[in-house]
Parts: sequence; C-alpha cells; structure tokens
Amino acid sequence: MTEPTDAELDALLTQRPGMSREQLRLLIRHWNPQSPTAEPWQGAVPRARRRAALAAALPGEWLVVPSGRPQPRCNDLLYPFRPGSDFTWLVGDDEPGSVLVVDPSGASMLYRDERPALGDPLSLLDAHRGAFWDGQPSPSPDVAIALGLPVLPLSRLPEVLRAAGRARAIRGLDDDVDAMTTADGGELSRVIARMRLVKDEHELALLRQTAADTVTAFGALAAALPAATTSGEAHLEGVFLQYARTLGHGAAYNPVVGAGEHATVLHWMRNDGWVGECDLVLIDAGIEGRERYAADVTRTFPASGVFTPEQRAVYDLVYAAQEAALALVRPGVTLRDLHAAAVKVIGAGLRRLGVLTDRVAGELPDEQVVMRWMPHGIGHMLGVDVHDCLAVASEAATMPLEAGHVITVEPGVYLSPHDALVPAHLRGIGVRIEDDIIVTPDGHDNLTAALPRSSDAVERWLASRETRSAA
Repeated sequence: MTEPTDAELDALLTQRPGMSREQLRLLIRHWNPQSPTAEPWQGAVPRARRRAALAAALPGEWLVVPSGRPQPRCNDLLYPFRPGSDFTWLVGDDEPGSVLVVDPSGASMLYRDERPALGDPLSLLDAHRGAFWDGQPSPSPDVAIALGLPVLPLSRLPEVLRAAGRARAIRGLDDDVDAMTTADGGELSRVIARMRLVKDEHELALLRQTAADTVTAFGALAAALPAATTSGEAHLEGVFLQYARTLGHGAAYNPVVGAGEHATVLHWMRNDGWVGECDLVLIDAGIEGRERYAADVTRTFPASGVFTPEQRAVYDLVYAAQEAALALVRPGVTLRDLHAAAVKVIGAGLRRLGVLTDRVAGELPDEQVVMRWMPHGIGHMLGVDVHDCLAVASEAATMPLEAGHVITVEPGVYLSPHDALVPAHLRGIGVRIEDDIIVTPDGHDNLTAALPRSSDAVERWLASRETRSAA
C-alpha cells in the first residue's frame, strides 16, 4: 500500500480531532496480515447453475441483485447484518453492500466493497468498514476463487449501471442501487422466487441439517421446562438462542414462547411471561443454519409433563388435523388442499367440544367459521427464508406441489381467554404443531419427525427428558 502524503493524512485527520499525523502513522504502519489460501467453496457450483438459469429466464437484460446494507439500531450502532435472501441464493457472500450484476450476455460480475485493510488510514478512521473495527477484509482475488465469480470494486458499479441504462433490480435493500436503477424489479423478484421453489440436492442437504439441529434444540427446551416454571418464558427463549447460535447463525426468526394464555397469541414474541406448572407452553422456533437455510418448528408442551383433560382434547384435535394434512402431501396436491383437510377436521372437533355451534355459525359454513380459531394457513414454503418465495406466495398456495418443494404443515387452535364464544373451561388454551416437510416423488419426508407429535408420545418424551436432565 502506498504511504499516504502529509496532505492526505491531514485531510483524513479532520475526522478525528485531537489525533496527530505522527500518531496516525504509528497506528497504520507495520502490519503484515496473513490470508489463508483461497479455495473454491462447495456452495459455488450450485449458485453458478442458478445464475445461468436466471440469465436464461430473462435473456438480454441487465439484472441487479444487492446484498443490502446494515440497518441502524441506535445512534452509531447497527443490527447484525443478514444478506438479502435472493443474493444469498445466487452468490452466498455475506459482505454488506455487495451487488451481483448479470449483463445481457448472461455473464455475472460481483461488485464488492473493498473495505479499508490494515495499513490503510481508514482501517482506523472508518468505524463501520475499517479493519480495526470490523476485521481484516478478504482480498477480492480470494473471494473470486471461493465464489467462482469475477469480483470488481463496488466503486465501479455506478459507471456500469449508467452505461447499462435500463436494469431490473431487487429493490428496497440498498438505497444506492435503488437510485441507480429505474426499471420495475417486481418481475425479477417473482422470477427468482419461482426458481427458488424447487430445492436442489445441495439445498435439501442443508435443510435436513438445519432441521436436525433444531430438533436437538427442542430437546434442550423440553429438558428446561421444569426450570422455566420458576424463571419464565425468557428462560426457554435463552436456551433456544444458545443452541441456535452454537449450531447455526442464530435464530431464523424471533422465537415465539407462549405459556398459558400467551399460547393463544399467534405472534407472541415478547416472551416475558411466567410459566405456570399447569400451563401449556407453545414454542415456535427455528435455527438459521449453514448458507442461511432455515427451520421452522412448533411444539406445544405441558409444563408439568402431563396434559390436563381439557388441554389433551384441544391438542388431540390439532394433532388429528395435522395427520389429515400430512396424509395428503405428495406431488400434485396443493397447499390449499392441505388446508381444507385440516380445517374440516378442526371444524368437526370444535363442534364436539361445544365451541362451534349452529348459533355461532349462522349461515356460514364451518370452514369459514373455523378461521376465528385458526386464522392462519396450513403452511408455507421453506428455504433461505422462513416464509420462502414470498413474492409468489399466492401462486404457491394453489400450484400443485412438486418433488423438491419444502413446506411447513402447521395447524393450530387458539381459544383466547377473552373469547366469549368459547366454553369457560377451554378458554386460554392454545396449541400449534408444526413440522418441516420435503415433497418427494412418491410422497413426503418429515424432517422433524424425531420430535414426538401425539399427546401420549409427548408425555413419554417429556418424562424421559426430565429423567435424563435430573441424572
């Protein structure tokens, strides 16, 4: 690196009043960082195929996919950075500010921020990008070898996009990219989402591992239930986050840990309530694993280890609904078909329990009335995003399932303590059971089947977890 001149140092020192030119020189000299030998990354080959398929789907166009920018948390502090999912799927690099560009010939180029390395004055003076603060950056030639993708400085991107004129871009992740591109990016988002629906073998292996790791974390949650009766929902959230951070990048989404009446709140994420000894505890959580692939699992446990009769009645209803939906999962069936099967079971069960009556239903069919107690769908696509391929979610609900689709199946019943239509003895009971499912050529594979689902199996499992924990 060329030694900066006195004038250059003086210009930089305006950013750090009180620091002398000599002090800055001392801080930036005599660094000899060692980089490991660059090797091709195993995730590069499938991503090269994906980029080629994207170029073929939108031939002759400029396509721009940014990784995004870190978001401010407070003052000068930022939230941990997570790249945009389309960028992750196509590139796999985690560097903020990076931008993938596919040109009209189908060639791909990665424009990457060349952060200030040790020895550069900005390695100290740039508190968000400099190596002093954010670690030594990987040299661009090494990144190119690892990703199997040519890399150029991000500073070159504006001139490229100016010359391109019209370019489709994924918008909303990077203000600079949004300002430099004008074409509608909606179709690009939808094209990528449709391509992401069917997972390749590389992705399926990652999803299997993430699901297995999440199963491990749920085992630890089961063992922690007795302690949670004195330390609350937050204790269970903490147990899961420890496993998620140890086994993966962290949680794939904010975990839901709802005990007692909180289990009837679909997105209860405050996780700050008490856990009563006779409560049901609904835990919806998933790990974000290697290459950002997610799991999404829900189990509802009795904190005491044993369901009360009322809890068991609602739990068994949800289990029966999930069984009905799972029995249908195979190529050619739709998510809407699965939803209809689950809702039919739940409607009949709620009538047996005295929740859904003719007086309540009026002229409406049971399938519409059930939405009061199961307001969500039966499931969604799963992949790099928890709610994967959201740009085509409405299409995905009605399109026939294919081998390689990965979905969740998650019926639930939520009987609010404030619901005057619910018999008093059932109010405050919330149950959801959710599993991660690969659609196979002749049926399906439940990635989270190692976690028990029936009420009897849950009670036996909890007893065994408590025994091992005590030992």
